[in-house]
Amino acid sequence: MTTRVHPPGRSRIRRPDTASGRLEGEPPDIDHDLGFERLVFFSDAVFAIAITLLIIEVRLPTLPEHPSDADVTAALRATLPSVFAYVLSFATIGLYWLSHWRRWRYIARVNERLVGLNLVLLGLIAFIPFPTALIGEHGDLVTVVVVYASALAAAGIAGPLTWLYAWRSGLALPSVSPTYARLSAIRGFAVPAVLLGSLLFLPFVGTTGVEFMWLLIAPVQLLMNRFVRSRVTDRSSAAA
Repeated sequence: MTTRVHPPGRSRIRRPDTASGRLEGEPPDIDHDLGFERLVFFSDAVFAIAITLLIIEVRLPTLPEHPSDADVTAALRATLPSVFAYVLSFATIGLYWLSHWRRWRYIARVNERLVGLNLVLLGLIAFIPFPTALIGEHGDLVTVVVVYASALAAAGIAGPLTWLYAWRSGLALPSVSPTYARLSAIRGFAVPAVLLGSLLFLPFVGTTGVEFMWLLIAPVQLLMNRFVRSRVTDRSSAAA
């Protein structure tokens, strides 16, 4: 089933329903906009819940009945790995949400396959608190580092793949150029590239070195944003 919608702030998209995939005898949608808004609101809710659950695993170790300053300082120091995992996962989910928000502004229609792909993405996002808790407690173990990087990378890969499906299936706004669609997808692979690429150095720098390499996510993402903006601008200037 295909639902025609118009993103907030944009004019309604009117297209002939020639390939809706609607079953014979199936009634038409009553409110196209409501269906789209429910999908977006549900997605935002999953992102919000996942990003909130991250902080639950950041807890102080058990303190003595009458703790001293030294006890509290030692306890705070012991939470640093969990705090690092929380900050990194929070920033990563935030980037994924920003990408989701950016892409869905240019989606004009949805069908059940796109909804299914979006659910896969949301399922991977909702899973992130689990490896975050693992790496906060056992960040020195190779298996845990691999699980954490793979889980976050999988969510990052699902986003641009969903966007590519929407664009290739004609569900995006007609104004979306092939150049922007492809560059937007490439930008989405920046975080997974850093996470998975860092695992190649695991035998040489160990778990701690790999975890520090994840700090490259922010500058790499910024560089990719500038690259996409410059290429889109150049293509627009050339076309003019």
